[in-house]
Amino acid sequence: MASDGINHSSPDWEPLTPSDMIPSESIAEQPDKLYDINRIRAFKDVPFLIRRTETKDTIVPYADAADEIQVVMNFLQMKGVPAEAGIALRVTEHTPASSLIILAILNNKCHFFPTDKMMLSQDLYSQMSTAGVDYLLVNKHLTVAPLYFTFLGSILVFKEDCRLYRVKLNSADETVQTKKPLPANMCYTISTTGTTGKPKLIHVPYECIAPNIVGLSQKLNVSMADIIYLGTPITFDPFVVEFFLALQNGATLLTSRHSMRDSPSKVLNALFPDNLATPGITVLQMTPSLFRQFGASSIKERVLSGSSSLRVLLLGGEPFPSNVELVTWMHPSVLMQKHICNIYGITEISCWSLLHIVQSLQSPVPLGTPIEEDTVLRIESEDNETSQQGELFLGSVKRRCYIPEVDDQANASKDDSSICFKATGDLVTRQQDGTLFYSERSNDVVKRAGNRISLGLITRKIQKCLPSSELTTCLWLEDLQKLICCIRTPDSKTRVQQRVQTFDILSKVSIAEQPDRFVYLQHFPCNVHGKLDKQQLLKMCIPLAQPAQQILKSYLHDRLECVEEPDDNSSKKQRLDDAAPCGYDLSFRQAGGTSFHAITICREIGLQMCIDDEQRHLFEMLLDENIPLRTVLRFLDTAKLVANNIKRKNVEPAVVASTCQGGLVIKRIEQPVLKLQIYWKVNFEKCIDSPVTQYEGRFICVGAHSKILRTLNPQTGSEYSVLKLPDRIECKVTFLTEQLAMVGCYDGCLYGFNPQTGDIVFRVGIGGMIKSQPMLTADGRRIIVCSYADDYNVYCLSAERQEVLWCLRIGEKPIFASPLELPREQSLIVCTLDGSYSRVAITDGSVEWTQKFKEPVFSTPVLLESVSNIFLTAEVAGRVHACHVGNGKILATFSTEGNIFSSLVVKTPPTFMGHSFAVFGCIDQHLYCLRCKTGSKSVELELHWKVNVGAPIYATPTLLTVQPNGLLVWCAATDGRAMLMNLRNGEIQWSDKLPGEVFSSACFIEDLRRIFVGCRDNFLYCLGI
Repeated sequence: MASDGINHSSPDWEPLTPSDMIPSESIAEQPDKLYDINRIRAFKDVPFLIRRTETKDTIVPYADAADEIQVVMNFLQMKGVPAEAGIALRVTEHTPASSLIILAILNNKCHFFPTDKMMLSQDLYSQMSTAGVDYLLVNKHLTVAPLYFTFLGSILVFKEDCRLYRVKLNSADETVQTKKPLPANMCYTISTTGTTGKPKLIHVPYECIAPNIVGLSQKLNVSMADIIYLGTPITFDPFVVEFFLALQNGATLLTSRHSMRDSPSKVLNALFPDNLATPGITVLQMTPSLFRQFGASSIKERVLSGSSSLRVLLLGGEPFPSNVELVTWMHPSVLMQKHICNIYGITEISCWSLLHIVQSLQSPVPLGTPIEEDTVLRIESEDNETSQQGELFLGSVKRRCYIPEVDDQANASKDDSSICFKATGDLVTRQQDGTLFYSERSNDVVKRAGNRISLGLITRKIQKCLPSSELTTCLWLEDLQKLICCIRTPDSKTRVQQRVQTFDILSKVSIAEQPDRFVYLQHFPCNVHGKLDKQQLLKMCIPLAQPAQQILKSYLHDRLECVEEPDDNSSKKQRLDDAAPCGYDLSFRQAGGTSFHAITICREIGLQMCIDDEQRHLFEMLLDENIPLRTVLRFLDTAKLVANNIKRKNVEPAVVASTCQGGLVIKRIEQPVLKLQIYWKVNFEKCIDSPVTQYEGRFICVGAHSKILRTLNPQTGSEYSVLKLPDRIECKVTFLTEQLAMVGCYDGCLYGFNPQTGDIVFRVGIGGMIKSQPMLTADGRRIIVCSYADDYNVYCLSAERQEVLWCLRIGEKPIFASPLELPREQSLIVCTLDGSYSRVAITDGSVEWTQKFKEPVFSTPVLLESVSNIFLTAEVAGRVHACHVGNGKILATFSTEGNIFSSLVVKTPPTFMGHSFAVFGCIDQHLYCLRCKTGSKSVELELHWKVNVGAPIYATPTLLTVQPNGLLVWCAATDGRAMLMNLRNGEIQWSDKLPGEVFSSACFIEDLRRIFVGCRDNFLYCLGI
């Protein structure tokens, strides 16, 4: 199990100077390094790298690689890069170009430093300065800020643009450089991830990594016939093992444009193709968490089947899978055909140190034996004495990395044998025969209610209670002092099944080890290096940690209008002085609750309770007039609960129920007449053309031509915050959280701001006006921005750091329409003002297909709700098209008599099975409703109804659910006329006129029964139904 977190040096060795790390053998006397260009050229026509896509393989022979390496070396020398310089790499993914750049750096007698492509330029500058690295190579679309880097030149490597920069050093930065010179014969510098502490820089000489490669080559019998998957991210040091194993043996590397994090199935097809004429890989290295993403059935049938091409599987970086899980992956006979290996090591000793080849599926799998003979193991217990149980230290005479944070410390020491020991942070057990077994991380022991508990031990106990297809991990939520048990199950369980399982678990662990919360998930998240991301897992669990309390609080607020009083000194004093209790000091009955209410709450909360007695006790507490709500909430905090990561949807079921029960067909005549009145209006000083946005019914946000952006209380119109941007705003606001939203501006920048305070959180220059709403992808990891920029009209940013992940240009004109996300396909549909429309991969910006209409597209594309493989969009010339998601081809067209600037909104009412309805406005003064029928082989777009509103319609209509009337359509025209129509038949339910033209698309908050719309009389209006 590799640990790349913070480790503490052994107390028995002294700091190593770079000269200590040079072996006695002269470097000049050593044979050629495994990456030497002449050695590479000697392999001639043997494939060095295969770049595999769905359509073809691009093969780079070793001889061609050597020629290209020489070209890049000449470029580096021409740009004045000296020998022994450090060159940082900022690359998107493994490509032929990125691989050859690394080899050119090494053959130029320099060393490389892989960096996180999502790192901000300022942080990258600081990290490079600390590492003593002056130069930076950037590929493809990735960029760096000119404030910190000077551009030196660019070169095309296999048609891939690579740009060279140099760090801009100021006089004040001289002290940032490394205090000591780096070791001679440097190969690479790499940073630990810092998952268990502060990240550290590891400087690795060639003599440290080379023995690892030679030893592994011998133990695994790697040869020229092998194909090795180059899939580990460049910032994770096992990538060096994959890369150098191929070079050492003349083997072939294989890369795919897909990654395990984004599409395991596509990676599986690339590594183990169905076509027998296409070679599959023979050597695969992964973390267990990443490997599991293939799925047990695919692993057994394609990866570890007797007929698969795989010869060696290396699983490392995390605890090795249990025997119970291994049995679900393979037949015992596979062990006779393939090497299934547990590989272990730490970044501080240049990756791997121990290896064990599995011999049996029934025996526990140990950590293994040393890969090289000079590797030394030591176990230290808490009392600093060597024992058979404790923390494992790895040591070596030859394999010595330089770690400034550790080696430069004055109190570090070196023992008499000159063995350099590094702590692993892992607790192990050594049996009498010397076999080592992993126990847990040393920092996995926490204190809970006065008891020290081991998260690893609890995880292992619970794992024994689960089926072989399920996986568990236990987390400690420090803020709430809760023990969370996460269970990954491939198939969803019913509430009854969950309660049976969790009750069984609780009966088999001690009271101190019983989890407070059980959370069921279908997937465990992995970090960028493929390890289980416990921090992200905790974030996923925190909203689920108190679901029962939230259910009760929401019920009290929404149904009984009972809320907690502000907890300040005056209210405390008032509660003491007043005889009548209030807020959560009331009992459930005093707050207005009845036995029926109690039954309703207990049914909902009871589904999450693991123990029946607790459900009955909750019911009794709710009906006891002497028990305040505060006590009930405290009880729910201590109850054993089970939760799912399925987001509760309160609105949509209500729509379905109201549609059925509201009687759109049977009781239509009985529906009350609708009346709207203006509740409030707010002056924005200039016209409001931006669509209005709401967030969870709590905030309303919109910008105007006056450059003003306001966040308002939807009930009163009072101002939460106001912000003035440098230019006008026509872009719709996107909320990321209640404390972060983003909006595009005419000044060409994307602004992130706190809607509650008005503070600007970030500003990203895009290069052109932004009218399209910025999109947060479904996984919450990326922001997509489309614009009027001249260079790239589509940008993808990281949501966390707002760093550019990729950018591209589609068509020849700007983009007005917002993109459409296809979450399952991890793709976007983007339409432009020259009529081009493309499907783009969210992961890397690659264009999957492109088609073109005759006229521009202002209308945002939308999926049909009844089917997910068809989307609708409209040309400005008045043609609405139904297109196929897979290739973009037009399946059906409907033509109007005017231009279309409005976007389409789609709804599939349950009373119209097999049909979807698309509603949009047109310049011909009509609001259209199309009936979209999809069959097995065809799509039909038919006019369901259209209504003449008396003026052109630019704004997108809004669908509303109003009880008991059901589904309605809001429409506003350029003359200010606004209407509500019945979606079923287009009947006008209400009509009135605002004081100015309307180009703004409205939003609706169902709970408040209010519509919010901007007007060209400079006001934002709130209309209540």
